[in-house]
Amino acid sequence: MGIHDREYARTGSSFGRGMGQKKPMTISTWLILFCVGIFVIDGFVNGLLSQCLYLSTDKAIWGVHYWRFIGFQFLHASPMHLIFNMIGIYFFGPLVEQYLGRKRFLAFYLLCGVFGAVLYLVLNLGGYIVLDVMNLDVNVPGLLFNDTRTPLVGASAGVFGILLAGAFLAPNVRVLVFFFLPMQLSTMAYFLVGMALFTVVFGGNNAGGEAAHLGGAAAGWFFIRNPRHLTGFFDFLGKADPTSKHFAWRDRPASQKEVDRILDKIHNKGLQSLSSKEKKQLHDASRDRREGS
Repeated sequence: MGIHDREYARTGSSFGRGMGQKKPMTISTWLILFCVGIFVIDGFVNGLLSQCLYLSTDKAIWGVHYWRFIGFQFLHASPMHLIFNMIGIYFFGPLVEQYLGRKRFLAFYLLCGVFGAVLYLVLNLGGYIVLDVMNLDVNVPGLLFNDTRTPLVGASAGVFGILLAGAFLAPNVRVLVFFFLPMQLSTMAYFLVGMALFTVVFGGNNAGGEAAHLGGAAAGWFFIRNPRHLTGFFDFLGKADPTSKHFAWRDRPASQKEVDRILDKIHNKGLQSLSSKEKKQLHDASRDRREGS
């Protein structure tokens, strides 16, 4: 997939810039580097990282390996699996990151992955209870009847969250699906969600992975509309980030009426339609938000 206009990636966030400071690398870039690096290193250590980080119902519930809710998001089953997920982060991650700020975007991405894992586990556990505990030979649509030891890996849940957030922020931006099929971002995002839902309900190929996609998409839909819930997750990484809970910027933001007007403009015409002044107003207002506001 591709995107025609990536102006949002060029404008960037002002976080970290100041007197002679070099602009820091984006969280989107760090996520890509981590995923690629882990994939390469795992090949050299004969899958040792995968064994330690993959998620399954057995490991997460019976084994209480809670670190796997984060670790599985950086593993990939094949080069193509990795490439498609990294393309999603590369093209659409900066749009969401610019809107949320670096630390809130990191919290957003990881939480989308966690919610994807939770939905997968709930549906797989439900299938296990029906089939093995209750001994019912019945096919319940939506439940996952695969082996509870089946590994779940990949950044796809986080990527689906990013896509749903992008569909909210810039629904009319045109993208090239598979680099040749033009489509609005919102259309592409909701089409992929519909395909995932169909696969889960009717038990299609990779229903488990699609369940994780749905969980990530639901989290992305919610958190992009309620970003205050993301505030303060990573304050230990530093206090300068305007998304910090305790050290938020206190410059006077634009009035709420003006912010609403700008958000409506983004929804109708896309982020690229904003003037420099409007981008600054939105950025300042976003930085001034604090948890509970």
